[in-house]
Amino acid sequence: MTRLEKISSYINNDELVLDVGCDQALLSIMLAKRGIFSIASDLRENIIKKAQKNVPEDLKKYITFRVGDGITLNSDETNYTLVMSGMGSYLILKILNSTPRKFKKIITISNNNHDILRKNMLDLGYIIDKEEIIKEKNKYYNLIIFKEGKTEYTKEELLIGKNHQNVRLLKEKNKFLIDKYEKIIKNISKQTEIEELEEKINILKQNI
Repeated sequence: MTRLEKISSYINNDELVLDVGCDQALLSIMLAKRGIFSIASDLRENIIKKAQKNVPEDLKKYITFRVGDGITLNSDETNYTLVMSGMGSYLILKILNSTPRKFKKIITISNNNHDILRKNMLDLGYIIDKEEIIKEKNKYYNLIIFKEGKTEYTKEELLIGKNHQNVRLLKEKNKFLIDKYEKIIKNISKQTEIEELEEKINILKQNI
């Protein structure tokens, strides 16, 4: 499955969806084919205009387009599942820190810093529901579904995550990261950075 197909597979037919940073609105179109209503938003007006042209006539009733920065829900729009994919963890956190809105379900695929995302989402009142590694065009992507709650994570859980749905791909990704970090260590001299990477390598080796 592609990233969008995997996101779609975690959305039930009775959910309302807000896709922040919708780009070409391919997720909304995919959901519309299942009869699911969504709001596709993006900061760039030209992107929204292009996305609108992609939507077949019979699916337009399912998709609302909005230009806006971050959460673009009106006060009477509630119970939406939030999707944020294809952006960095810091941007995801910035968007969530900029709204008083709370979501029962948030689906993310961030480009990096998943440990930071997990830790800071906890501070915002969200815990990991499940995770899945996706491999697309020889790149690994980490899908994380958050739900409201409180818990404590171990160092291992912050680094690797929990409730992974595809253990085979998780182990494959961990091996890739071990090789990557070992190469980085050979080219750095700062001891604190070396020790930090060595700690990550040791944790990853326990999960391959």
